[in-house]
Amino acid sequence: MQFKKLLIALFMITSAALAQVEDTTYSLSTELGIGYSRYFTTMDYSDLNKNGFSGTVRVMWNPEHLLSVGLETGYQYLYSIDVSDFNTDYGTTKFSASMNAVPIFMIFAMKITPNIKLTVGSGVYMLNNSGELFGDQLSSSQLSIGARAGIAYTYPINNSISIGGELLYSYFSKIQDQTVAIQFLFIYDFLKY
Repeated sequence: MQFKKLLIALFMITSAALAQVEDTTYSLSTELGIGYSRYFTTMDYSDLNKNGFSGTVRVMWNPEHLLSVGLETGYQYLYSIDVSDFNTDYGTTKFSASMNAVPIFMIFAMKITPNIKLTVGSGVYMLNNSGELFGDQLSSSQLSIGARAGIAYTYPINNSISIGGELLYSYFSKIQDQTVAIQFLFIYDFLKY
């Protein structure tokens, strides 16, 4: 009699445990972000425009566990300045300059809840400068090591598409400045296996 009760109890515990196991899958997803960026710098110019556009494109591999890994690129507006009567030792001229950054990053993401995830990444920024001084066009590019961290909230529309928002912090080591961006986020799981 005891043996029969033990078998029934063991069967019920095993059935309950197996019923809670989910069949999760691996997936590859594309994440597109677009939004507003604010540049923080020690440059002290009254005409400096620090507000601009931020966009990101990520391809992420999402395994069964909570940690995902991927690659990121995009566009980050940093600043622009436009001065019509800039005084120099050589006379007065029109002066304009702008800088943007293109990241090439390795990104790691971890889901804290089903809707909230943290992202961190590091890699290089391609810093693109352009400007005009005394009628001459100037342009240059340089590489900078950088880092990025963010938090995102997403809501699933269906099994493959989620939308939401993301707050991003970026650091540029070459110029020792940073940006904060807020973006609309669109996620598409294009491959599940």
